[in-house]
Amino acid sequence: MQSKTIQLNSLFDKWEQTVSEYKGKFVRDGIINENLYQIASTKILFITKEPNNPKEESGDFREWWKNEIKYAFSYRLAEWSYGLLNNFPEYDEVWKEKQTHNAIQQIAFLNIKKSGGGGNSELKRMSEHLKMNFDFLHKQIEIIDPEILILGLSWNKLRDGLFPNIKWEKSGYDILIGKHNKSKVIDYYHPSSRTAPAASYSLLQNIVLSDKFKSL
Repeated sequence: MQSKTIQLNSLFDKWEQTVSEYKGKFVRDGIINENLYQIASTKILFITKEPNNPKEESGDFREWWKNEIKYAFSYRLAEWSYGLLNNFPEYDEVWKEKQTHNAIQQIAFLNIKKSGGGGNSELKRMSEHLKMNFDFLHKQIEIIDPEILILGLSWNKLRDGLFPNIKWEKSGYDILIGKHNKSKVIDYYHPSSRTAPAASYSLLQNIVLSDKFKSL
């Protein structure tokens, strides 16, 4: 059987050829390091909106995050990943560990829109790309096959457009949770939100360790 990375690359090739405006601009994502993902304590997938890439250059998050991470967006994902994979040590201890960067290589990540945009997404534009990409996105999620799926989509309309069949429940922490096939889903903040890093880390900890989330 082909590896998940090979399956994803084949999907991306077809995707770029099918959506004409992506040709030469496609930004790949998916499982950052398949070997590490396969042995991770929890299979995690983050879903956000679009790359912050106004020049609309092609690229690959799997390559960008191989050796380093930059900017608040990536740092939040690394912190959240480290917490999820290590039973949430105290936030002040997270960046003392040399393995925090390694945590982001153990997860999967995807954007709804596969070409670059500016720092602020527009709901109308994102909804158009969701409609174009719906089947491709669900095939990508199927290949990744996560156990926990964390959304950073900002808009309920975008969330419900991507997952129209999820029955959302209250987590007890003002964040909705639900199930998509076998995956537990958290409707969370975008990693670039202005929420204090320690607060978003601790909130995610409370949700994941709650009885309501565990019983999904």
